[in-house]
Amino acid sequence: MKTIFYNARVITPELIFSGGIVVDGNTIERVFKDDEYEKGLSSVDCKGNYLAPGFVDIHNHGTAAGMLFTADPEELERGAMLMADHGTTTVVPTSPSQAHKVIYDFLINVRNVMGHNKGSKLFGAHLEGNYFNMEYAGAQNPEFIYPPREEEYMEFIDTGIVKRVSSSPEVPGCLEMAEKLSKQGILMSMAHSGANYDDVLRAINAGYTHITHIYNAISFLNNCYYYPQVGACEAALLHDEITVEAICDGRHVPAPLIRLMYKAKGADRMHAVTDACLAGATDGSVKLFGLDCLVDDGVCMLADRSAFAGSVTTNDVELKVLVNDAMIPLTDAVKMLSLTPARTIGAKDVGRIAAGYKADINILNSELDVVYTMIDGREYRNVM
Repeated sequence: MKTIFYNARVITPELIFSGGIVVDGNTIERVFKDDEYEKGLSSVDCKGNYLAPGFVDIHNHGTAAGMLFTADPEELERGAMLMADHGTTTVVPTSPSQAHKVIYDFLINVRNVMGHNKGSKLFGAHLEGNYFNMEYAGAQNPEFIYPPREEEYMEFIDTGIVKRVSSSPEVPGCLEMAEKLSKQGILMSMAHSGANYDDVLRAINAGYTHITHIYNAISFLNNCYYYPQVGACEAALLHDEITVEAICDGRHVPAPLIRLMYKAKGADRMHAVTDACLAGATDGSVKLFGLDCLVDDGVCMLADRSAFAGSVTTNDVELKVLVNDAMIPLTDAVKMLSLTPARTIGAKDVGRIAAGYKADINILNSELDVVYTMIDGREYRNVM
């Protein structure tokens, strides 16, 4: 069955124009300008609102409604549904540093649920742990941080569900791991790292192509006896081989720094992630991955306030931060929440309003609120 979306301001990576799309089954069949569509088909009047691709979040631990890092299929689905309520149509569930069996059971759960759940579509899994620099652990549980062991991480990889691995390239064994896994098409990302410039060059040569939550729990510009030393963040901004992700909740990275990074990398090499641990949570004390944490002022942090502990944000909130606070053009801001993260993680048929792409769609009003969401050609939410 075909459905026409008309009377829209269509957002593509290049421009915004008046028109709409034709959806056939779970795929966008055609994009048209103005009113160049066949009358009489099932239709949705977009009422002059923006028609945009669904958001793609490639770093998300969970929500207040249900964790994505879980061995419980029902909880995983609840988490995916909350993210879809905010326009996220594809999500990559993410592990923190935890016991081997806990991570393995999580991966098996994602594998079993993927393709069958309500809410955001699951696209594999992301291992954010356990192979980090202890000095940059942030809110990662130090009990489970250690150098990589091939017999362990290959058991994770052999589940067939891992799409990306975050680790610290200066930790012994991580470069060898990157060489092995990058050849298998797994996105290798620098994270929780004290890497210096030379470490980053070695990481690039070993197969690292991404940096996890830039400017959070990772080395950046500092002074050593008054001599400025660049860190992993500046090295990543300098080298085009590296894509970067930022938590754009207005808390983890200030808006002027978001804009500066955007000017350095552009919307093709920089994108937003939530790094949500409790998306949608209200203020209060919580236990998170075995650590005492606190939700306050729109962010999650360790109870002693010594480090952030992921976010409570959603992609629709990040869109407003990118446009209203960081002053990034709407076309690029949408791209940084859809096509760029999709390309980064290797999801080839989502993240764009174009013929042949999946019918994962958001309709946004003039305030950039999500008022309609379609996932895989099926209406998920409509509050227009």
